[in-house]
Amino acid sequence: MDNSDISSFMCSLLEKYKVLRGNSKDCTGEEFWDVAVITTADQSQKKAYEIQIEEKRARNELPSDLPLIVVADPPGVKIGNGGSTLVALELLHEKYGEKLFELKIMIIHAGGWSQRMPNASILGKIFTALPHGEPVYQMLDMKLAMYWPFVKRMKAGVFIVCADDILTYNLGSDSDWSVSEYGFTALAHPSTMKIGNTHGVYVVANPDKINKSKHIVEAECLEILQKPSDKRMEDTGAVVTEEGVHEFADGITVEGRMVYTDSSFFFGVDVVKKLLSLKKELGVLTCEIDAYGDFLQALGPRANEKYITNTANISEVTQNLTECRLKVFQVLQNTDLHLILMHASKFNHIGTTHEYLHHLCQDSSFKSQLCLESAVFNKWQETHASPEKKRKKLDPINDSCVMHSSLLKSSVIQSQSVVEYCQFDRPVNIGTNSIISNCQLLATDELNTSVVEIPSHIFIHTVAICSETFSKFVTIFFQIDDNLKKTVATANILTLPFMKSNLENVAQALGVETFDTTCINGQCSLWNIKLFPAENTMTASFQKALEMISCIKSKSKSLNDKSSSPLYSFSDLLKYKDVSTMIKYRQSLFKLIENSMK
Repeated sequence: MDNSDISSFMCSLLEKYKVLRGNSKDCTGEEFWDVAVITTADQSQKKAYEIQIEEKRARNELPSDLPLIVVADPPGVKIGNGGSTLVALELLHEKYGEKLFELKIMIIHAGGWSQRMPNASILGKIFTALPHGEPVYQMLDMKLAMYWPFVKRMKAGVFIVCADDILTYNLGSDSDWSVSEYGFTALAHPSTMKIGNTHGVYVVANPDKINKSKHIVEAECLEILQKPSDKRMEDTGAVVTEEGVHEFADGITVEGRMVYTDSSFFFGVDVVKKLLSLKKELGVLTCEIDAYGDFLQALGPRANEKYITNTANISEVTQNLTECRLKVFQVLQNTDLHLILMHASKFNHIGTTHEYLHHLCQDSSFKSQLCLESAVFNKWQETHASPEKKRKKLDPINDSCVMHSSLLKSSVIQSQSVVEYCQFDRPVNIGTNSIISNCQLLATDELNTSVVEIPSHIFIHTVAICSETFSKFVTIFFQIDDNLKKTVATANILTLPFMKSNLENVAQALGVETFDTTCINGQCSLWNIKLFPAENTMTASFQKALEMISCIKSKSKSLNDKSSSPLYSFSDLLKYKDVSTMIKYRQSLFKLIENSMK
């Protein structure tokens, strides 16, 4: 598959965005977003995001005059990204008044705790690092750049995106198109039915008349399905092609039966006004509203209210959920709906550890399309290691990734591993298929140059925590394949799979009989079990984690120092997180790397 045109388009776009970093958003003469909004799960996450935005501004990583507004969900029940949209619009209307209806706005939904990719849990998935640029781009930079070409084709309104995906595409020059001023306009991408099972699927009108070789085709949509079964896609006419290999623009191919799936969408000022009225009528939100499941499923000539009683994708069913979803349907029903079929595009989700490793290490097409590198913004320290111990060369064809880190040149990073925000003053040998994030290993003894072994298939991440009485560090770890959300009955806690074994071996290594946990309806998961000790320094915490990993893997050792200090769970870290200390560490690492480049 030759996606060179997509690579050329995307890399050119990112290069153009580079000019905006630290300069006016209008410095290129091309229209940019008037306002960008980032939504968060709560006030503590809002504070963490605002601190990081200010740090990015100080480092000239953002357009200097772009208003970036962080909006937190209100306390109480989970309100979903649809509820977050309503809250954000209400705040924007209070801030801008009638001028709101003249602005081109991007809303990035970035709440949630990233349980499937915990290196983004504390500081947020919108600040996930990507191996491009110096300083490295984060997901926020990618989002602002990625949809920039749509701004000049839009009238005033709101563009909705999520924080954990990247769209690679080429708009081409073979179509004259624009984003409709009214109603909703959704981006659609050719996909397999299997992808359709876990996404929104558009039932396109007159699919036999679609020119699949054109980069962009405007189309009408009959209805929108959410995570449909194969049978539902068949019965509704969502399946566009039968078996075979189907070619689209710029070498994009889909093998098998094909559907059009969702990603981002836009709505005009008419919809903004409808949603503001809806929020005023609903008042304080007391149920979950999904921007895709509730807003979009209400659209299209074949839409009906049957979906409002389907709670399969609702995390918390509250008393007035059905009534609230019905109001959303009634407000949006018969609103215009348009599709932009992007035939030279691919939707890439980056919300799990496996996806992070795949896209940054294994997916050569994705790396080419975004000009991603293997080593970006790092300091490689000289050592006296013998020639045969020199580090493996990190070049564009290598399938590991090191970002914003300081390592010794005698270190070795095995294939398909990611190292980010780490400072290792001793040589390390990192195994394959691992993620090592935000870890520090300072040399307490300059004569100790022994190699520190870090296993394969492991996730390790250090978090700063604090309260009124302490300030410490906790290093979490798990096997890449471990499911942190898997639940068992409280009585069976020691049977939970962990580190290619179960918690019984961990209990043996720590010298405890069982673990404290927070249970929900009599069920507990790795996310809520207190497994990890706290230490006074990042180095001590990282070393303790490696010792624990060794004990668990050997199944015969026990810890040399069985501390009686409290243990912490993944969920505890969110409660006690010390964002300022984590950002200070990354600031210090940034300066260390920057100075090494002068």
